[in-house]
Amino acid sequence: MSGDGWSERLFDGFPEPVLLLRERRVAYRNQAAAGRFPGLRAGDEMPEALRTLLGEARPPAAAAGEVNGWPCIASLQEMGGDTLVVLRSREGSAGRPGLEGLAHQLRRETATLSAALQRLDPTEEAPDEEKAKRYLSAANQGLYRIIRLADHLALSGGEEGQWTPQGLDLAGLCRETAEEVEGVCRMGGYDFTWALETAGLLTVGDDRLLRRMLLCLVSNAMKAAGQTGKLGLRLSVRGDRAVITVWNTGRDLEEKDVARMFGGDQAPSMDVKQGLGLGLEVVRRAAVLHGGTVLAESREGVTRCVVSLPIRRPEGGELLRTPRVDYSGGFPTVLVELSDVLPPELYRVEDLQ
Repeated sequence: MSGDGWSERLFDGFPEPVLLLRERRVAYRNQAAAGRFPGLRAGDEMPEALRTLLGEARPPAAAAGEVNGWPCIASLQEMGGDTLVVLRSREGSAGRPGLEGLAHQLRRETATLSAALQRLDPTEEAPDEEKAKRYLSAANQGLYRIIRLADHLALSGGEEGQWTPQGLDLAGLCRETAEEVEGVCRMGGYDFTWALETAGLLTVGDDRLLRRMLLCLVSNAMKAAGQTGKLGLRLSVRGDRAVITVWNTGRDLEEKDVARMFGGDQAPSMDVKQGLGLGLEVVRRAAVLHGGTVLAESREGVTRCVVSLPIRRPEGGELLRTPRVDYSGGFPTVLVELSDVLPPELYRVEDLQ
């Protein structure tokens, strides 16, 4: 096979599995891919495990999950009208991504918090009431951002104690989270909509991790859309899987974005203006713990993060509860997780009490 810059020799000795897909069929697979998918030949349909991971993704895109029990990340690129898929192992990768960038952001948030508190120093000339409220709001937001960083570091580091599954109503969780987000987005000037395909969806999972996962995705979408774009959340059911989609209008994904997604070859960005940082590692971790996959892609000016989770009905006698707002140490989760994108005015003391 040749043409369009393609050469089999380029990937024959590649240590990672590489496939070329043409109309959802395998046009090429290297030796590493043959080892991962025994018996797979050119012309065969895409393996079911890979189809589950990739869904209907089109390049450029990235997906994270498991293929036949192998934790991996898939990067999709266009190759002369076909789709080049490169699979990379998650095994042995750093569990705590971007520590240098994390330290930089932590220092920045600490400095912001310190500066706001210094302006409230009673030994200095007292600011007027309105200025004092602004300074205190900035200090509160800085505190919430530091809490968010600590929580994300703990979760992305793989602490097993973070995982406590039980019976829950996933539709109820999405509804309550979306209603919270809708309220703060309205106050913050963001255009957010949501839709549920079903009124109730019983499954087994960790409501706290799933809520954090949803809010991380919303935070990324808010950064990308800004106050001039649109974003939204949708829950649908596809066979035995629940599909959660968080989308936004704005800048399409580029190859460099795909490369660093889910702990890719490049260090995750810690820029608060970007939505491809530590939060996506938290999303990946939460999805994998639930046996699911996560996919990020762009099509025609709309970027989507799609989380596909298996529906696992609670067994008889298992406690079922509709998740409620999760407060950690008295801090509302929605304001913690969106603290890097919401305006400081939403962190006034009188509104937080």
